[in-house]
Amino acid sequence: MSNELFLFSFIDICGGLLSALLCIYAFFNIRHAPGGIFYILGTFCCSLFTFFYVFELNSQLLEHAKIWLRLEYLVLPFIPVFTLFMCMEYVGVKWNRHLYYFFFGLPLLTILVHYTNDFHHFYYKSMSMDTSGPFPVLSLEGGPWFYVHSFFLYACVLGSIVLLLAQFRKGRASRFKWQIATMTAGLFVPVLGSVLYLTGLSPNGIDLGPISMSISFIFHGAAIISLQMFSVAPIAREKVFDSMEEGVLVLNHNNIIVDFNPIMQQMVPKISRAIGKSINDILKGI
Repeated sequence: MSNELFLFSFIDICGGLLSALLCIYAFFNIRHAPGGIFYILGTFCCSLFTFFYVFELNSQLLEHAKIWLRLEYLVLPFIPVFTLFMCMEYVGVKWNRHLYYFFFGLPLLTILVHYTNDFHHFYYKSMSMDTSGPFPVLSLEGGPWFYVHSFFLYACVLGSIVLLLAQFRKGRASRFKWQIATMTAGLFVPVLGSVLYLTGLSPNGIDLGPISMSISFIFHGAAIISLQMFSVAPIAREKVFDSMEEGVLVLNHNNIIVDFNPIMQQMVPKISRAIGKSINDILKGI
């Protein structure tokens, strides 16, 4: 095994293990939170996808690589869907139930087209092993449905990012802003890796999508474990915190104002500009 192949495989394995650990953590801690179930399903699929890709990356023969590629496509089409639904539930967006059939139906159709590709080449026009680099890499030429699936994948991820950024703009609490910013950064990383692969800029022609998930899950882990994302989702905050009839001011351990509800803003109008400032400084001006 070449040094480059070992490095890529090691990073990919780390990403898969981190995804699996986050899946287990999420199952025991956030499965009842808004978006929690979809996050668990997403991390589970990501874990399988990255491990399958390690075997594809280490395959020497085309037939062996194709086997692992087929296994990857049992979970890959659903990852962006679970991501989108997670973000929808997290921010409290509800869609028509019929759209769920579309978002699950299209990935199932992608799996069918992928598995029958040898009969019609509608997903991949050609498949071969590229041996020009330090190790063999599966070389794929996309067909029409490959680009349909790619557009669907990017649309789901873009929709997820838009939902999070919209919530980021609405939110006042720095805690939620950091949660959303960290998770959004994590969503950008695999997209960047995938774009580099599709444009032929990835090293040795390898798919950076699975490998970039290793970095992505570092952001996800920080958002969930350190920043306690999902512990109190924005939709729960809006239903409880914002509907309270008493003015409420939230401080951190340094007496810095991190949040307030609408009643408090009515009572003290200048509080709207007080996020991130010390409560002592605000009280001096009252």
